[in-house]
Amino acid sequence: MYFRKYSTNQDTLREWARQLNIVNKGTYPLYETEDKTLNHWKGILNKNIGVNTFDLGSNVDSTITMWKDKLNNIYNK
Repeated sequence: MYFRKYSTNQDTLREWARQLNIVNKGTYPLYETEDKTLNHWKGILNKNIGVNTFDLGSNVDSTITMWKDKLNNIYNK
């Protein structure tokens, strides 16, 4: 599974939700804003990983860029 950035943040989060729900057999919901989605996922991902690896960047784009690399490192070892 490869996490990549799509043409829009909404498309990226929609695809990541699909992938994360499959891998973790969990619930990664999409909220009305991208910020709310990422904030909620931050808690779930940090709990699943066991350390505070995921943090929010200064904006949605920077968060997605940071998380893309982290998710690929975790799920593609």
